[in-house]
Amino acid sequence: MLKRFFVVVLSFLMSAPALAEETSTDLGIYLFATGIKGDARIRNVNTEVDLGFDDIVENFDMGYMGYIEHRRGPWSFIGDLAYLRLAADDSFATDGNLEVELDIEFEQTVLEGFAGYRVFEHEYDTKELGIDLFIGARHTILEVELSSEASAFGLSRPSSREKEEDWTDTVFAVRLQYGSARGWGSSFWLDVGDGSDSSSEQFMALASYRGNGNWQYFGGYRYLNLEFDTGSDGSGFGVDLDYTGPMFGAAYRM
Repeated sequence: MLKRFFVVVLSFLMSAPALAEETSTDLGIYLFATGIKGDARIRNVNTEVDLGFDDIVENFDMGYMGYIEHRRGPWSFIGDLAYLRLAADDSFATDGNLEVELDIEFEQTVLEGFAGYRVFEHEYDTKELGIDLFIGARHTILEVELSSEASAFGLSRPSSREKEEDWTDTVFAVRLQYGSARGWGSSFWLDVGDGSDSSSEQFMALASYRGNGNWQYFGGYRYLNLEFDTGSDGSGFGVDLDYTGPMFGAAYRM
């Protein structure tokens, strides 16, 4: 399927009309106010992950997110970096004597790079509609630690599992943008990624506003799914995680 999609991309690139060689570079920062839901497995330890945004805020340790996009005529080049570190815990009691505390810690870096070409552009009164096709890569570094400590009658027994993996997906994406150079606009992004032991998909719907200056402000919704599995042997590791929530930020045009 990816091969067929790549052939379609090439056919679009060869048939697309040449556009004006205008250049611009946007440097932006943003916050992805995500909730995380899914499953994580380290060797024989499995856990269900269900962290709402309020849990993320409460257990947030560190994070930063930013991107850069350079446009030259019909071509676009995008780099995006998102880093997140958090820890969450819960506890419960059984039979009044046994108390179990469960901890999960995430440290994650997602680095994306894309090259794209505008295959369609049309003006509607004062607005412009553009469609870009992209090919790129999404590299993920994820460290997960699952730990538990059971206490009974004043005695405790800790147990933990920790694993760090990294993987890369080849990604194909399409972006639709509608708006004008100044004022309100909107954009929609959809991509699918595939790797040897992994897969991913992403969707974004954003509204933006650019005044008379160089700043643009944007906000909307983002969904990202990451899957990775090395098998069920003694050293196996697997995650299937959904990141969903609002996203907002600002970008400066250089």
